[in-house]
Amino acid sequence: MRWDRLFADLEAEAADLAAQDRDAEIAELTRAALSEVRWLERVRGATGSPATLVLSADTRVTGAVRYAGPDWVLVEAGSDDVLVPADAVIGIEGVGSAAPPSADRVPLTWAAAWRSLSRDRASVLVRRTDGRQVRGTVGKVGADFVELERDDDSRLGQMVLVPFAAVQSVHVPREEQ
Repeated sequence: MRWDRLFADLEAEAADLAAQDRDAEIAELTRAALSEVRWLERVRGATGSPATLVLSADTRVTGAVRYAGPDWVLVEAGSDDVLVPADAVIGIEGVGSAAPPSADRVPLTWAAAWRSLSRDRASVLVRRTDGRQVRGTVGKVGADFVELERDDDSRLGQMVLVPFAAVQSVHVPREEQ
């Protein structure tokens, strides 16, 4: 009987070691898989969920994530849809650890989003990285800029070119769409 107890103890110890090895391997594989995930993919996995994009110390965009492209995010915030370039985001709150959906389609780029707004002649409010705002109708879209026809009272009809790098967020009233 002593042998039975010894073998049972050895088998239990071996099973514990195997479980520890398996757990360590699973943890390492999980870390390796996570190291391949970009933050925009995490946001894409949160489509439909609430989140807050932190753009500066005093600027946040809070609402439901509607879309995340390779270089921008669309958030439904109040009565506006807000487009935010990835470079303007300094933090994100409320995004879970959901795995990104399968990559069966290619997400639209920041420039493609602007071309869509141009095609629709959308009226937008652009908040620039310097804290200033430009309100106007989206006109021409270049490789790295957008041209707006201003529609605020003091500068009605004036064209202004805004480099993409200067855009912090774009607010589009939902009735525009």
